[in-house]
Parts: sequence; structure tokens; C-alpha cells
Amino acid sequence: MASRRWKWLMLENLALAAAAGALGRRNLTYQIIPVGMYGSRPVEELNRGLQPEDDARHHYGGRFYWEWWYFDAQFDDGHRCVLELQYPNIVNFLAKECCMLFNVYTPDGREYNNIVPFPASMWRASDETCDVAIGDNTIQGYYPEYRVKFVHDNLACDLRFESLLPGWTRGTGEIMFGMPEKEQVFGWVVAQPRARVSGTLSVDGVEHEVSGLGYHDHNWGNGNVPRYLSHWVWGRLSTDRLTMIFADVVTSRRCGDIHIPIVFLALDDLIVLESSRAEFQVGEYIQDSIGFQVYPSRVDLEFAERDVAGELHFKIKDELEMVNTLADKLPPGLVKAIGKTIAGPAYYRFLSDYHGWVRVGEERLKLAGETHWEYMVITLRCGQIPSPGRKMP
Repeated sequence: MASRRWKWLMLENLALAAAAGALGRRNLTYQIIPVGMYGSRPVEELNRGLQPEDDARHHYGGRFYWEWWYFDAQFDDGHRCVLELQYPNIVNFLAKECCMLFNVYTPDGREYNNIVPFPASMWRASDETCDVAIGDNTIQGYYPEYRVKFVHDNLACDLRFESLLPGWTRGTGEIMFGMPEKEQVFGWVVAQPRARVSGTLSVDGVEHEVSGLGYHDHNWGNGNVPRYLSHWVWGRLSTDRLTMIFADVVTSRRCGDIHIPIVFLALDDLIVLESSRAEFQVGEYIQDSIGFQVYPSRVDLEFAERDVAGELHFKIKDELEMVNTLADKLPPGLVKAIGKTIAGPAYYRFLSDYHGWVRVGEERLKLAGETHWEYMVITLRCGQIPSPGRKMP
């Protein structure tokens, strides 16, 4: 589920009616309705890839329509970057703006975190394939290659993302909240779970020839997010052979405080698992760097399905990014009052140690290293530690 990510709903076909019935019996305001999402598919189906339109614009009507295309890369020389085009500007949703995210982290510890607004008139996106632009900032491509060109102040990049795995999504890539006639949907496709990245990255006038590993996904929707979602954990890790995406998305009280887990796993050049049979333990909450909100410093994950299983443990080393989504719109005193009484929405991106193991068939891999994961708060009050919630039936 990032500034930005919601990573989605894993329900088996036979559980759909039971889930809807259980929610209805609780007299909840909204229901969760998967669109084209069924039980885990066999390996050959997992590796069929996407169609060009899967990564194109998915326009829906209504004032809450939003969409973004996200890339990140970690380079062999120690540079890292996060790149994104958004419509509208998610940080200032009601403004008539689109937005570019251009974050760069250098080997010597410098951080450039930029959320750059543009007039909505500068936005362009194709309905047929991934061809997105805000002025001269462009994202173009389809399997197996994408090109990203961004410029902002003292930063610039011209990067080629070459796919090392097929694109992936669950079913249609969408889930629906509310009633079908309202078309309140949330979508997610992972166009490049793992990519080889090469090109140039310029920082403060110095151009670097870079190469490394990257990732690209795409989100869209037209629902009023706080009605449906409370908070989530989302992250990835990559080793020389393993590619993993994990998430624990928690719905709002209106939707039953339901945990929606997901694990995606690829070994070498093959996707081997998409699973909702995962157990997350999230805890050891600590205060953030500005004293606004709390976040979990530890995530423990276990999963097992078919002949694939694993156990991972993540522990935060550093808070890389914090976005207080109310701070740019309201006076500090009012932000604090709203955060304590209603909600303190915030986004965090962390550097984390991890260790554990994964088994695929008869092969068992021992894992340890560093990776990134994020925590997004939507409807929790400042300092509120979420309740355990419920599992999807």
C-alpha cells in the first residue's frame, strides 16, 4: 500500500460470501468486495505478466479519484532514489494540482526529500500504456523496459528500468469498498517486482553513472480513503536470489478493523508465491522524530502455503522519511488538537535490519541484511496504538 502504498486483498474464492455475510451481520457501514481476486494461483499463471493497459491510466469519476506511478532504485555506489508522479497532489488533495516526488539519498548521508506541486493542466497520462508526464518529467514503458526522466532544482535523473521478473497483480488488481454501483475502488499492479536499473543521477550539479536494482508499481482509486482504511505496514526486500513484497493493511472501524495480509515471493527469475496466509506481529511502538505520532519499531512475519514458507523479523535502524500530512495546511496548534482528538495522519519510511529464513520446495535460504519498509497512519489518533483487529474470514 510508498507516500502512498496500499497492498491488497487476499481472499480465497470460497470465502467471499462468508466475508460479506460476516460484515453484514456486524451492521457495518461499508463492505469489502474483492474484484477478480481468488485463491493463490499456480506458478505458471503467476508468471504470465501484465497487459500494457494494466499499467496505463485507470480513470474513475468523482472528486476522490487519484492515481500514481512509483519507482525506486538502490545503486551499487550507495545512492538511492524514490520517484513518483501523482494525480492529484496526494498531500494537498483538494488543490487543483498534480505532483512529482523526487527523493535522493547519497552515500555520504545527504537527503533530498521533495514533493513538488504542479498545476493540474501539466498532467498527461495514456489510457493504453504507461506514458505519464508532468511537463518535462516523464515515465514511459512496458515490459521489459521503462524510462524515467525527472528534473528538479539541483536534482536530475535519466534511468532505464529493465525487468528481471514478470509484472504481477491479483485478479483485476482492484478491490472495492462500499456498494458496487458507486464504483469506489482501489487498484494496485506491480509492473516490475525486480528490475535492473542503469543511467545517470545528478546531485548538486555532479552527474553519476549509476547501476543497481529497482522496483515499479502503480496505484489508483476513487474512494475516500479514511472511510475504509486505518493504517498499514508495507515493505520489500531483495537478495541476490530472492524478491519479496509484504504488507499488512488494516481497514477502518467502519469496515471491521480487518487485517488484510499479503506476501509476494520470487526466487531467481520465477514468481513462486502470492499468499494471504500470513501472520504479522507488529509492536514496540516508539515516538517519531518530531514527537507527533508513534510507530512500530518491530515487525515479525510468518507465512506458509503449498511448498513455500518463511519467517522474517524486521527491526528499525533509522527513520528515513516522515510526512505529517496536516502540517502544510493547518496551524501547528490545530494540527496537534486534531491529532489528539480525531486523527494524526502520517507517513513513515524506515531503514531496517532483518533476519530469518525462506523455504521453497526442498531449498531453504537463510536471510539477513538491510531493507526498507513503511508505516502509514490514516485514522489513528496521535499516540494511539492500534487494537489487534480481526482476520478476514
